Amino acid sequence: MLGQRLPHSVAQRVHEASIEILSEVGFCVPAPEVLERLGDAGFPVDHESQMVRVAPDLLEKALETLPRDVKLHGRAGEVGVPQADGSCFMGAGTPINVLDPETGKRRPSTRRDVRRLVTLQDALSQVDVVRPTVTATDQGECSDLVEIAELLRLTDKPVVHRVLSAERVDAAVEMLYAVAGGKEAFHARPNFATLYCPISPGYFTPDNVRCMMRWAQHGVPLTLLSMAMGGASAPVTLLGELVVINTDILAWVVALQVLFPGTPLLYGSVSAVLDMRTGLLPLGAPERGMVNGGAAAMARFYGIPSMCGGLSSDAKELDAQSGFEKAVTAVPLLLEGTDIIYGVGAVDAGSSISYAQMVLDDELAAGLRRMMEGVGSHDLEEEIALIKANTPRGNFLKEKHTRRNFRRHWQPGILSRDSYEAWEEKGETIEAFCRRRVRELLEEHQPSPLPADVEAELERVVRRHLGPEFHF
Repeated sequence: MLGQRLPHSVAQRVHEASIEILSEVGFCVPAPEVLERLGDAGFPVDHESQMVRVAPDLLEKALETLPRDVKLHGRAGEVGVPQADGSCFMGAGTPINVLDPETGKRRPSTRRDVRRLVTLQDALSQVDVVRPTVTATDQGECSDLVEIAELLRLTDKPVVHRVLSAERVDAAVEMLYAVAGGKEAFHARPNFATLYCPISPGYFTPDNVRCMMRWAQHGVPLTLLSMAMGGASAPVTLLGELVVINTDILAWVVALQVLFPGTPLLYGSVSAVLDMRTGLLPLGAPERGMVNGGAAAMARFYGIPSMCGGLSSDAKELDAQSGFEKAVTAVPLLLEGTDIIYGVGAVDAGSSISYAQMVLDDELAAGLRRMMEGVGSHDLEEEIALIKANTPRGNFLKEKHTRRNFRRHWQPGILSRDSYEAWEEKGETIEAFCRRRVRELLEEHQPSPLPADVEAELERVVRRHLGPEFHF
């Protein structure tokens, strides 16, 4: 039934299935030094196969130390996300292509795109958590540090990103502490979380394992973000895929909590199902929202925040397909109470980011949030009296009650409610409107600047890796 959350009994069964797999088969840790640490901590380890199993006492120990109240705050320590009253929305990321805001054509993304897309997310009222959304392909292998620096400079909203080499984790943490005003200030109200994806089932790359360990050593919030593919890297059934998602995440929940008790963790999934006709992974399929909604339910089962992919589309441009797919992949996440919905701006199965789509997604998020408010409940005495006074065939337009309450209804800023004649006279498509709105926002919006000494410190850290020619 639409709107029904995953029953607790089903979540319990998924949990039990994960425990069975982890205790009998385990998960792969392709990093010898990490295997040693896990073995020393009491995990049953097979060094030859690099497989690690989870004993029941370790699971219990991990769940006891797992923080349940993980929040990401704004740069100045504002009230954090996730929010208690509904889902938050986050920019997608981080493909190497962008749809140019002027021409609409796909091209490689650059550092300039990172800066502009971060600024755009900072300006959009429905984007709660900001990502670089694209890769700065012109910055070389250390582009991840550049992207984090631009995030920290150009938005005061919470931010999410990752580095691809453990040796750069320390540099990123230096920047986080500089912006927060020190290590203790960051840990009191963190504005940043990182994220890493397993290769399902049961495997993280050695680099990702080492990165996760290094972030956890610093106590930085970390998202375990499944990318399971139903029918390829997971069973084709949604419930079977959910078991893979949960097993992959639970394995590292236990490992990280045992090695670094109290590490803040988020439960993430950007999983989908394989299209057996094409062999492609359709991110606009309704099943994507369904299985990721299931992942959000498992996060709730463990009492930790969820970050799940929805608001997704396989469309190559801003069109009817993108609108349909964005809605059908987001609604299941909203109904399941997902904390952070990942996907603003993404098109073409996540392989590109569109400036125009980002603006339209902001509008879609506003409408979805209004939908989730529901009819509500309040005392009806005033309405009953009005209905009696206007029966039969009365007109409520004249009533003070109408003037006092009509602004509660959502008003679009982009979608047209004009008459046909007025719409025709304007002669502007939604895509053209969105492109124009992108230009206006980028021209008008000024992100809150960092203090000059903090920005200089970020520049110093990045220069250490990219060279003295780097500057903001």
